[in-house]
Amino acid sequence: MRLLLDTQCWLWWFAQPEKLNEQVVEKIADEANEVWFSVASVWEMGIKVSISKLPLPEPIDHYVSSRMTQLGARSLEIIATHALQVSALPLHHRDPFDRMLIAQAQVEDMTLVSADSMFNQYEVSLLWAANA
Repeated sequence: MRLLLDTQCWLWWFAQPEKLNEQVVEKIADEANEVWFSVASVWEMGIKVSISKLPLPEPIDHYVSSRMTQLGARSLEIIATHALQVSALPLHHRDPFDRMLIAQAQVEDMTLVSADSMFNQYEVSLLWAANA
């Protein structure tokens, strides 16, 4: 299974793992599954850090790279096909970063790991992440 973690779930994995349900923890920890983290999420985190809405325990470049290594996650770059897919999505969700994650999951045939109920409105393989 190819898992694309949304930004919130990525942050929960490292800082608040109790917010993730048991099934998601097992799937992420299962080495048979590929774990992916989008450049869109890195971009979103960078913006939030720069406007002081996301405190991190260390500089963002080190935070992301060290945790990607720790988790064995792969980086999902943004390509033109992803950007074009965003334009084809209905406007249920207006957050540009989340829309990119939906498009990437669709194009790359990945399962999106999220606790955002808005994602249910899209044709995307979704693994619900929130604990109860």
